[in-house]
Amino acid sequence: MSVIESALNIVAPHDCLICGHEGSLICSWCLHSVRTILPGRCYCCKKVDSESSVCKNCRHKSYLRHVWIASEYGGVAKELVYDLKFNRVKAAARPIGVLMAELLPYFPEEVIVVHIPTATSRRRQRGYDHAELIARNVAKERGLRHATLLARLGQARQVGSRRQIRHEHMARAFRIQKPYLVRGAHILLVDDIVTTGATLEAATRVLKEAGARTIDAVAFAQKV
Repeated sequence: MSVIESALNIVAPHDCLICGHEGSLICSWCLHSVRTILPGRCYCCKKVDSESSVCKNCRHKSYLRHVWIASEYGGVAKELVYDLKFNRVKAAARPIGVLMAELLPYFPEEVIVVHIPTATSRRRQRGYDHAELIARNVAKERGLRHATLLARLGQARQVGSRRQIRHEHMARAFRIQKPYLVRGAHILLVDDIVTTGATLEAATRVLKEAGARTIDAVAFAQKV
């Protein structure tokens, strides 16, 4: 958090979105009321799996090993994501990151947390990459390293796109940065919302082609 943001929080602190208590966007008492708890499941077909593994039937179309999802996309969870992405409420990245980090099992310290970058036009509009802020919070909570290893190619918006169009747009949407860090690495991908899975799979494919050994993912919410 910048000095300016810290000062603004003192002069004009956020009110909790749930209880209205002044001091933070989501107070500690309300933090766990944000998300609608989902059972562990395969993120592709929704088959229940206690470890959130990509199931045997779906492995042929995914390089991902596990995908943890913190919440359904609705209510306060949806409001937090919207504020972070469209209202420039950077403070929303903190509770989102904390709730995502709580889902994760133990990871050895060599695991690298990598965010899925937003389009550069969106980053310019907001002044920041919302996924990077979330990923940094996840990494901080788990004592892991964050690195920017993906760059976005093209400016295609995915919001509202049909499944086929999403997959076509995302087929070659990313390139690798710092390939020497990718080779042989265990990577934890971080994204805000999963819809069709096209973005996650496109990022995973590029990382795998660059030599990543193992790729898991965590997202804040999944659209039904």
